[in-house]
Formats: sequence, C-alpha cells, structure tokens
Amino acid sequence: MSEITHNPNLMRYSYFENGTEAYLTYERPRAGHVHITHTIVPGPLGGRGHGKRLVEAAMADVIASGETVSSSCWFATDLIEKTPAWSAAQA
Repeated sequence: MSEITHNPNLMRYSYFENGTEAYLTYERPRAGHVHITHTIVPGPLGGRGHGKRLVEAAMADVIASGETVSSSCWFATDLIEKTPAWSAAQA
C-alpha cells in the first residue's frame, strides 16, 4: 500500500494507487490554522478507508504543530467531530 504524501506548497495530502489519486486539500486562512476544503476519493479507490487515512494524516500534522482546524468538507468534518482528540483542535 502506498504512503500518504504531503505537499505543503500545494496544500494537499495525496495517496496514489495504480495511477489514481485520492487527495485532501486545505487552506491556511490565518497563521496557526488549517481549513480542510475537500477530501476526494475516486470510485476505483473508494470504500477502503483511504479518505479516513487522508484526514488522519492531516489531523496528525495539525495536532503535532499545535494548530487549530476547521472544515467545509462534510467527510472531514464528520470524522473530526467523532474523534475527541481532534474535535478539541477545532476553531
């Protein structure tokens, strides 16, 4: 299984499998804050937990850096709200 990569210049976490990319995008509206905008998992990669892994990677970085998070992505918002350690980082 491929690893999730993070490209801070593109503000994107990516997972590639057989030439297909699943990804999470975010914005930085202010210093110390990450706003998750989209989590996209194409059909061929769907249903195997890749979206959750992308959110986990982003949240691990948010928590490690002591930043706050918000989300306009329904998928990420749902996971953040259901995970007490993550919801504490919500702004």
